[in-house]
Amino acid sequence: MGFLFERVVIAGVGLIGGSLAMAGKKHGLFGKTVGFGRTRRTLDKALELGVVDEVCDDISTACAGADLFFAASPVESIVPLCLKAAHSLPPDCVITDGGSVKGKMTAELTEKLVNPSRFVGGHPIAGTEKSGPESAFLTLYENRYTILTPTSITSSEAIRKVRAMWEGVGSKVVEMTPQEHDRALAVISHLPHVAAYALVETLVALDPDKAFRGFAAGGFRDTTRIAASHPEMWRDIFSMNAGEVVNAIREYEKSLAGMRKAIEEGDFAGLTKRLEKARQARIEIDQR
Repeated sequence: MGFLFERVVIAGVGLIGGSLAMAGKKHGLFGKTVGFGRTRRTLDKALELGVVDEVCDDISTACAGADLFFAASPVESIVPLCLKAAHSLPPDCVITDGGSVKGKMTAELTEKLVNPSRFVGGHPIAGTEKSGPESAFLTLYENRYTILTPTSITSSEAIRKVRAMWEGVGSKVVEMTPQEHDRALAVISHLPHVAAYALVETLVALDPDKAFRGFAAGGFRDTTRIAASHPEMWRDIFSMNAGEVVNAIREYEKSLAGMRKAIEEGDFAGLTKRLEKARQARIEIDQR
């Protein structure tokens, strides 16, 4: 029985790309995995750790003979990376990605790729605040959702194979339009990062002498863990999904304003109702 993909190019061998490379090999989905990137030290570390089978810093060499190209780079670089790779990829090679913004990227690749039917937008809803090949691990995608965002021109065979890949490493796969994806992710991922950064920023403003930061316990640490994520990466995500992120922030501001008003006016019965409603919604999330 052959592999789902014989030669897989992983462009970006950090947490997302590295974990897929490891899991794909472990589950017998990938033949040879080739790590591509611009930083030799990162590539060498990925090879040393066994994240990929071989590494290459020349995109033409890496892409020769590939049947899957997975772009796991920062969102702003995915389009130029895929377009550059396409010059060296075989015509039937499947191109997919792990970016958390889909609308702008999909529109541009659909317009500019010679064979856009082979591109399947993808986004695994998994990750940590860590980065680099050292952060990759085998089970990152198990029991996590992966969203695919095919268009009307996407090849059904390409969709089938990308779906089989993600299901093969343990993901639960759903399909959405790129626009539905960006609206959903603005609320469930992008807004929480905005809020986490803002909470830490608030602490810094209210505690300029660092007098009580050491007392930050579980609540603050758990809520703000993701504020340790890479700032440039999140700047690019906010930029590419600006419209939906701004809409989510506005709704969040309404909620904050309502709670502030209730506290200012001593409406603690009303505040309790709001808190209980939010509590029940949060419990339902864990039950899904």
